[in-house]
Amino acid sequence: MNIPNFLTIFRIFLTFPILLLLPKSPSFSFTLFLLAILTDYLDGEIARRYNKISNLGKFLDPLADKILVISVLIYFVSMNLMSPWIVIFILFREFMVTGLRMALLQKNIILPALKSGKIKTFFQDMAIFFYILNLPLKEYLIGVALILTLYSGVYYFYKYGKEIF
Repeated sequence: MNIPNFLTIFRIFLTFPILLLLPKSPSFSFTLFLLAILTDYLDGEIARRYNKISNLGKFLDPLADKILVISVLIYFVSMNLMSPWIVIFILFREFMVTGLRMALLQKNIILPALKSGKIKTFFQDMAIFFYILNLPLKEYLIGVALILTLYSGVYYFYKYGKEIF
């Protein structure tokens, strides 16, 4: 267990208090979500800077992002704050890319985080910030995040699909 992997696991566990506190204290949930996002940045930065990149980290990091983001988005749907079809499309993309990741792993290929996936994550996080704080333009941001999510999913298959098909 190294520090980047610990931070990634910590991010997964932050999901629970974020969800539990969201209806009672959106500002505290926002702070915890911001902390979770900072751990995402820190784990990658530390892993690269101190050569702590591991296969476990390459697998856990995107999984932690998915758990955090999808959990919060499902909460928004359950509270009728967001249309379910948005989350369905995002879930579809995440399951497809995870399936691709698993298929590539069988061939000893680790699917790296691509720039398109990082941009997608940034916009998903921004949209979640806006939803937590109930700010204007939240629907616009989730729309942009959805488009980028679908684009990045197609791009992953374009770039790595040939390895399994």
